Amino acid sequence: MKRLKNLLAAIVWAGAATCSANDFVPLDRAAATAIADPASHARPTIVALWSSECVHCKKNLKLFAEMAKVHPRLQLITVAVEPADEGLAAPLDRAGVTGKRFAYADESPEALAYALDAKWRGELPRTLLFDGRGAREAVSGVVAEAAVLRALGLQK
Repeated sequence: MKRLKNLLAAIVWAGAATCSANDFVPLDRAAATAIADPASHARPTIVALWSSECVHCKKNLKLFAEMAKVHPRLQLITVAVEPADEGLAAPLDRAGVTGKRFAYADESPEALAYALDAKWRGELPRTLLFDGRGAREAVSGVVAEAAVLRALGLQK
């Protein structure tokens, strides 16, 4: 079963790697489950759940982009909790966010949210923090850099 999960994660990451910076990979339940699995992250990883209309999400995204520049091992993955459309990349580009970009696909938004985080009730921003060694922490709201670094195991 673990091999199957790892294979699924590799397929998801390979598909994301073939997209240009403005493209979003459609997120389905299988991809959401792989993203949320700590075994899928061999290095410190931030999964930022956001929406184009969420002001606080943009604050977190800007912080995460700055952190990714300072910490080259840090992987940043964004998940737009809305379908991809023409202007969806603009907030990420303005904040300097690089990395894999996902957007909700045609499946039920509730099912996708549950696959990402069964304890999540839809509040934004929502951030999943993986230390790359099997630990995962989920946080709602605007985050503090020190708390994120601590959860990722990147304290100075």
